Amino acid sequence: MKKTFCITFIAVLISACASTNNANLPQQMTSLVKKAWKEKDFRVVVDEMMPQRYYSRTILSYYDMHVKDGILDSNLPYFGQVQVPSAYTAFPKGLNFTEEIREYVAVDNLDKRTVEIQMLVKNEEDSYLYNVRIFYDGKAEIMVKPQKRDYIRFRGELIENN
Repeated sequence: MKKTFCITFIAVLISACASTNNANLPQQMTSLVKKAWKEKDFRVVVDEMMPQRYYSRTILSYYDMHVKDGILDSNLPYFGQVQVPSAYTAFPKGLNFTEEIREYVAVDNLDKRTVEIQMLVKNEEDSYLYNVRIFYDGKAEIMVKPQKRDYIRFRGELIENN
């Protein structure tokens, strides 16, 4: 009887300690999300892409989008059709570029527990509207709407910048 009681007590104690540590994780992630968009300093690592005209695909390599100091560093794969080819470049960049953010608008949607961010970026090939939705749990969605190409969406996760 004492042995059963001791085992039960230890199991309850261990689960209580584990749940206490996990209870702080949502609060930590929520504060990370709020800090990221307010300071305009965040990185989203993507693991799935959904092109406009093709099937969604799991991404097995490392791709990300990084915003810091008014600069967008986009390292994302692109699948889609080009409507108007660029006459200025022989080798298209796709969504691999580093450019200054021309417009940045962020809205904290408390009801949906998300932050919605819109960024306008231009380079010599195209003009891009990045719509980023970051959920309070750290999940993220990115929709890239180029002016001369098909749009593409990504799913991923917010990670802490180092």
